Amino acid sequence: MTQFAKVQASRSAFLRADIIVVLIAIIMGMGFTNFLSTGSSPFIEQVKIDTSISALPNYALLSFIRSMLALFLSYIFAIIYGTLAANNKSLERFLIPLLDVLQSLPVLAFLPGFVLALISIFQSNRWGLEFACLLTIFTGQVWNLAFAYYESQRTLQPEFKEVSKIYRLSVVQKFFFVDLPNGYRPLIYNGMMSMAGGWFFLTTCEAFTLGSKDFRLPGLGSYISESFTTGNYFNFCSALLVLIVIIIGTDLFLWKPLIAWVTRFRDGDDGKSVAVDESWFLNIIHQTSIPDLISSGFKRTVLFLFPKAEIAESGATRKYLIDNIEKWGTVISPANWLSTDKVNKIKHSSWLPWLVTFAVGGLVFSILPKLPSFGQSLASLSNEDWFTLIHAVFLTGSKVFFVIIISTIWTIPVGLWLGLNPRLERIFQPIIQNFAAFPAPVLFPFLALALSFLKLPSFISATLLMCVGSQWYILFNVIGGASRIPAELKLVTQIYKFSLWHRFSKLYFPAILPSLATGWITAAGGAWNASVVAEIVEYPGGSLRSEGIGAELVLATTSGNYQKLIAAIICIVVALVILNRTVWRTLYIFAERVKD
Repeated sequence: MTQFAKVQASRSAFLRADIIVVLIAIIMGMGFTNFLSTGSSPFIEQVKIDTSISALPNYALLSFIRSMLALFLSYIFAIIYGTLAANNKSLERFLIPLLDVLQSLPVLAFLPGFVLALISIFQSNRWGLEFACLLTIFTGQVWNLAFAYYESQRTLQPEFKEVSKIYRLSVVQKFFFVDLPNGYRPLIYNGMMSMAGGWFFLTTCEAFTLGSKDFRLPGLGSYISESFTTGNYFNFCSALLVLIVIIIGTDLFLWKPLIAWVTRFRDGDDGKSVAVDESWFLNIIHQTSIPDLISSGFKRTVLFLFPKAEIAESGATRKYLIDNIEKWGTVISPANWLSTDKVNKIKHSSWLPWLVTFAVGGLVFSILPKLPSFGQSLASLSNEDWFTLIHAVFLTGSKVFFVIIISTIWTIPVGLWLGLNPRLERIFQPIIQNFAAFPAPVLFPFLALALSFLKLPSFISATLLMCVGSQWYILFNVIGGASRIPAELKLVTQIYKFSLWHRFSKLYFPAILPSLATGWITAAGGAWNASVVAEIVEYPGGSLRSEGIGAELVLATTSGNYQKLIAAIICIVVALVILNRTVWRTLYIFAERVKD
């Protein structure tokens, strides 16, 4: 009787898991179908946004699908970019400064070009606006991931490199079984921050004004913007509640399972594997029989269409896929498709330099004819305009500097406390992640209203607003760096009874400095980005105006002053190149020396 009860409980668990997985698949399918339908609809410059409560679920699904698609593209780009930069010294000298410039450029530097170019390509439907929105969200997500993966490859322990040489792994095999697993943890943890970066500019991406034109896409961001503008605060709060549900749901169904899975790549203090984090949804995936049903249905379909076909039992059941994923990965890995000789031939072939040369040449020759008109448009700006933009860059740069200082003061102790204590990290990490994932610009009007009662200078108010969205980059990188400190070094400090200050100065700070440098750079980029929504904030009963390049970009965009917009972008790029060649490059060199 007891055995029968256990079987019944097991069957009910499998049924419950199947129902949950099917429901999630249906919801995602509905969201993707709506996304395809929205993109295929006829082009209308300004779509009427329905601010009724009944429109919220559909709009929320559309925004979520856009964010997930952009995150998928960001992961692909980050892995390719980080691999090239970490394994090629000549490319590294160009790719990393370029990455710093790109991640520091505000989204308004990309959005007008994306919108105008893609609308001219897709004139009959709305795919131009959809792709522009996707690419803009992509620019808010990808740079942090690229820096994180690059830093994980730069800090790869020499022992792993020696093992790959001893076992004569090919380039592809080393990537799949050494390099990529070492980057799983930073990719997942920084993926949380990157997705938060995409939500950060949700209202900007889906409701965009360019001169006299007002481009809008149906989505949660445009719903929030429209309901707040029209004073419909009940629907505005309802949209915020839906956004919180999406953030918590993403944590439960995406990030928690990934974190639970990635703990297998982390060693404990005793050199053994740490306890695997629990994930409710990961347990559901273990229980579901849907992969078996799909495999069985596929097999029966093939046998029905080709009766004489012989299909060997591959054992690709649910248990095989989950418990032996590494072994299964060796079957489908490109490492088994290419021999070492073929990989080396591809690596040393001469087609890549020719391809890069033709691509750069084509880009240069397409731009050259437009340079005279481009120069004439910039020449129309007066010296006073240029001085105003340079002064604005200096002011925003000063705010970014104070953002890093303020954020570092509290993130280093908190990050070390959590990173050195896996149990505490498992408790507080979801809370911190949900705080970081919430788009701060949605709350900027209320925060600006609260700061207005304190009578603070606009410079300080804008700096504090920029801190709200940028501080998490430093915190997550400090936690990641602290969690990778070798257990042997921590044991040495305990044996010799180092004081807290000696442990910090001799072990903790040098160990986390490469990750901290990455956090500083990405936080600086996030602060430059946040300036476009922090330096001009409208709130009930007034507005916050702070001088800076973010405010200049907003004013140039809304007024359609393309000459000033391009000039502002040029000023930012020049300032970022100077910062990269002086501050950040020196910091990276110092971090490498301290670490060694």
